[in-house]
Amino acid sequence: MLIAVGITFRTPILLSFSNRLIQQDKPQKVDAMVVLSGNAFERGYEAYDLFMKGYAPKIICPGGNLQSDFLVLNDSVYESDLTKKSILRQHVADSVVITLHQGTSTAEEAVAVLKYCKENHIKKTMVVTTLFHTRRAGIVYHKLFDKEGIQVIMRGAHCYMYDENHWWQNEYGMIGLNNEYMKTLYYWLKR
Repeated sequence: MLIAVGITFRTPILLSFSNRLIQQDKPQKVDAMVVLSGNAFERGYEAYDLFMKGYAPKIICPGGNLQSDFLVLNDSVYESDLTKKSILRQHVADSVVITLHQGTSTAEEAVAVLKYCKENHIKKTMVVTTLFHTRRAGIVYHKLFDKEGIQVIMRGAHCYMYDENHWWQNEYGMIGLNNEYMKTLYYWLKR
């Protein structure tokens, strides 16, 4: 009986795992957009799309991790630089995109971005990350930014390697979902 129920309702059950991770807001006009490091292609394209629709006059790209593949070529490229390149290749002006070579995790990036926002009197931000990362990133950003009176809007970029609505049909989707749940658990334990 349980097997029959599991097979019959497998899609809604599996979707509930991914839906728990996704928590995004409707886009709104903001003082600056923040594009979290990692997945530069997807997040960069989403930021470009939102920028072209007029939601933000500037884009902040944090990230202090060096990309190890570039170290093989004796080149030091930060994740924030890759995100900026992803945005600039869409013909966004260089002067619009600011990089912060700080932060090696979501939490550390949030601290660096908060400092930048306070120094530059930014009161409303839109944080762009991948869809599976929106809930955890939102918790981190709201915890820091709400105390300072800075409003945070969360937006998620779709992954090009898998469909978030059918994550279980692709190895990358299963890895992405598993990694995000493990990181969520780690952040919960770290509190």
